[in-house]
Parts: sequence; structure tokens; C-alpha cells
Amino acid sequence: MLSTRAVGTNYEANAEAYLCEHGLTPIARNEKVFHAEIDLILQDRDYLVFVEVKYRRNQHFAQVLEQLRNAQLQRIKHAARVWMAHNGINEHLTQCRFDIVIITGEPFHIEWFKDAF
Repeated sequence: MLSTRAVGTNYEANAEAYLCEHGLTPIARNEKVFHAEIDLILQDRDYLVFVEVKYRRNQHFAQVLEQLRNAQLQRIKHAARVWMAHNGINEHLTQCRFDIVIITGEPFHIEWFKDAF
């Protein structure tokens, strides 16, 4: 049986592949900054895209969206600002977007929410 982390890594890879199929270019995965982790960072034309990936086997995507808390989303935004600073990217000159990819069911279904928070 796979660990929770291994399962998460697998679905993050599925989300990344899905986004790449839709024209995004991967930059980084599982970037840990302070007490937050950015699941995926990709480029979408002029946008730097920070992606939160959520997987639930037995829930509808709307239920998963409801489980996301403002504090968690704010930690991700803060982590993105710190990540950009550490990588020499000026947050004031860079167009950024925060997306959510929700994977539900088996076989899985992917929902992509652009500019979700």
C-alpha cells in the first residue's frame, strides 16, 4: 500500500501532466517555504502559476473546494512571494495566478480552477 505522501505525489504528477497538455510549462514541484508547500509552479504564457492540488477518492469537487480554508490559501500566497524573492523574481513586475486542480474518484476526474484564489 502506498503512503499518503506517495499517493499525493502521484496525483500531483497527474495534475502536472494535465496542465502540460493544456500548454503550461513546468518550473517546480513541491517547493517548501516556511510552513507551506507549493504543489506545482508552472508558466502559462506571461503568467507564473502556483497550483494547489487536492485529491479525494470519494468526494465531488465542490466538497473538496469547501474544505480549503482561507488561512491555507494565504500561506500558499505568502510562500509564493517568498519563493519568487529567493529566485530573483520581482513580484511587482510578474503576473501571477493561483490555480487549484482537484482530482476526484477512481478512475479519476480532473477539474482545473484558474485564478481560484
